[in-house]
Amino acid sequence: MNKPLLLIIISLFSVPCAVMAQQTTESPYSFYGVGERNFGGIAEERAMGGIGVYADSTRVNIQNAATLSQLKYTAFSAGMTMQSKNIVTNETKVNARTSAFDYFSLGFPIVDNWGVAFGLLPYSSVGYKLSHTTNQKRYQYEGKGNVNQFFLSTGYQLYEGLSIGASLRYHFGAIDMNDLLQENNVQMYTQETSKSVLKGASFHLGLYYQQTLHHRLRLNTSLVFTPQSKLTSDNQRNISTLGYVSGQGNQRGAQLVVRETQAIDLAARGLKTTRLTLPMQIEAGVGIGEHQRWFAGIEYTYANTEKFANPFLTTTDVHYKDSYQLGIGGFWIPKYNSFTSYWNRVTYRVGFRYENTGIVLNGTTLNDFGTSFGLSLPVKGFSNLTTVFEYGRRGTLSANLIKENYFNFKIGFTLNDKWFQRTKYQ
Repeated sequence: MNKPLLLIIISLFSVPCAVMAQQTTESPYSFYGVGERNFGGIAEERAMGGIGVYADSTRVNIQNAATLSQLKYTAFSAGMTMQSKNIVTNETKVNARTSAFDYFSLGFPIVDNWGVAFGLLPYSSVGYKLSHTTNQKRYQYEGKGNVNQFFLSTGYQLYEGLSIGASLRYHFGAIDMNDLLQENNVQMYTQETSKSVLKGASFHLGLYYQQTLHHRLRLNTSLVFTPQSKLTSDNQRNISTLGYVSGQGNQRGAQLVVRETQAIDLAARGLKTTRLTLPMQIEAGVGIGEHQRWFAGIEYTYANTEKFANPFLTTTDVHYKDSYQLGIGGFWIPKYNSFTSYWNRVTYRVGFRYENTGIVLNGTTLNDFGTSFGLSLPVKGFSNLTTVFEYGRRGTLSANLIKENYFNFKIGFTLNDKWFQRTKYQ
C-alpha cells in the first residue's frame, strides 16, 4: 500500500465538514428549490459535457455505480472549482467570484468484477444578495447555505459486459435566509431571519453494458434510475426590529443593531418540520470509442421536478415543471504509450451541455447552456491531473429576469494504487 497516498486521503477526509460548508455560488437563481445544483460529475466528466457513460479501471464514476465493476486499482479523486460570473439585469451588472472544493471519492476493487466506493460531494448551494426599491420601501434579501451528500456505492459485473450497481446517498446541510425591510420616514427596520436544517436519504440504481464491436472498438451504454425521495426540513424563523445605536439614522459611524427579537411559533402553523420532494430521475447514455484512443458519447437526463414544493418558503412568481438535460462529449488521446512526446499521452476532452432546469419565472423557463474543454495530464505518481475550462450562460433578460454569464476553471486529480494484493514469493 502506498503510504503517502493513504496520508493524503486521511488528511482530506478529516475536514470534510469545513470544506463543504463553504459558500460555493453567487446566483439569484439559487433562491429557488433547494439551491443551485452544482455537481455535474468529476473533472474528467465535466470536461465532456457532464456525461457519465464512460468507465475505466483507474477512476471512480460517481454518476453510475454499476461502472465500479470495472475498477482494477484503488482510486482516490478530489476536485475544486473557481468561478467568475457576470450577473446582468436590465438596470445593472455585477461581477462575482467564488471557489470551493467539489468532491472527494475513494473506490477500490473487492475482487475481480466487484468494486465499492464512498465519498462526499455537493448536492446544491444557496448564495444570493438581492434588493428591490419602491417609492416608499426598500427590500433586501440574502441567503447562503449548502446541501451535501455522503455516498456509498457498489457495482458488480453479472456476466460478460453487463454490470449492475447501487448507491445510497445521505443528504445533509442548512440554508439561512435574511430579509430586511426599510420604510421611508420610519426609524426602525424590520428583519425576518429563517433557517432550514435539511437531511434525508436517496437511492440510485444503475446498469452499465460494454460490448466489443471490432478489435479495440467498444460500445458503452449506461442507465441510472433514481426514485423519488424526501428531505426533512427542521425550520425556525424570527422577526426582529433593528435601529442605529447613535440615533442618527444611517449617518457615518452609526451602527445598525437588533433592538427586539420574537420567535415565530412555526409548530402552530404546521411549519416546524416540513418535507421536500427530491424528484424521480432517469439518466440514459450511449457512447462508442476505440480503447485508449478516442471516445464520443451522448447522455439524456429527465427529472420529475414538477413535484417539487417547499411549504416553508412560498413565492408567487415561480412554479416548476419537469426538467431535462442533454450532454454531448468525448476525448482523444494521440498515442497513450508514446515515449517521445508527453503531449501525445495527454487526454484532450471537449463537451457541450444544455439544461432546461424546470424553474419557470414570470412564465419564462430558466435554461442553462455550457461548453467545456479539458486536459488530463499524466503525472508521475498520479493517474492524472485534469484541468477544465467551462463557459456557460443561464437565464435571459426577457420577462424582467436575470442573465448570468459564467466561466469555471476546475482542477481534479486521481491517485491510483494497488491495495489488498497478496504478496507472492518465488
